[in-house]
Amino acid sequence: MSTPFPYTVSESSFAWNGKRPTVRALFDARPPTVPRDAKAIFDEDLGCIIGYKKEVAGVFRIYTLDGGESLSEKPLEAPLIDPLDVLFLVGGIWTAGTRGITRAGIRGVGSAIDRTTLFRLRTRYHALMQRPLRFAAAPLAHMGNPGRYVPVHILRLTLKYGKRAADPAGHTGVFQYTYPITRNGTAYMLEVVVRESDYTVLHFAYKPLP
Repeated sequence: MSTPFPYTVSESSFAWNGKRPTVRALFDARPPTVPRDAKAIFDEDLGCIIGYKKEVAGVFRIYTLDGGESLSEKPLEAPLIDPLDVLFLVGGIWTAGTRGITRAGIRGVGSAIDRTTLFRLRTRYHALMQRPLRFAAAPLAHMGNPGRYVPVHILRLTLKYGKRAADPAGHTGVFQYTYPITRNGTAYMLEVVVRESDYTVLHFAYKPLP
């Protein structure tokens, strides 16, 4: 009798080659400590969200991907924000007050940010990327498919913040993590199944939230 699950506990483990497919998609796995009304900070150089910021009583609070919070050492320049602007843009071509559209097609406005804060946000992002994470053959193939690809740091954030449950296929030492994310502003639930002995991803998929 065939199993309804697309993986087994004995899947071989492979390293990802780090090559992202050409995909116009912006993923966000917002840490639970970040206020919902905080605006995401998009780094054009890295091609992803690296943090969040919110103004409280004239002071800018900065939130990192791993849940850290701090005050900006220098106030971020606060350009007029159009309600349709959903990102603060840094790096690349963006300067304070410059409106534009990211490669993912998301509107935003350029924001000035001090070097220390930007370095801290990028450092936290790179720390997520450097932790070991491997893939079974099927999810590794998904990493090269524009329609199935999920950035590695989003997978890692799901393992950090997501709900951990027993493997739905019943394998010992395998667990499923679920966490809400957005892709181009649409809400999904990301499922990641991991063999925890070597942190090999056996399966991942995101499904629309009702």
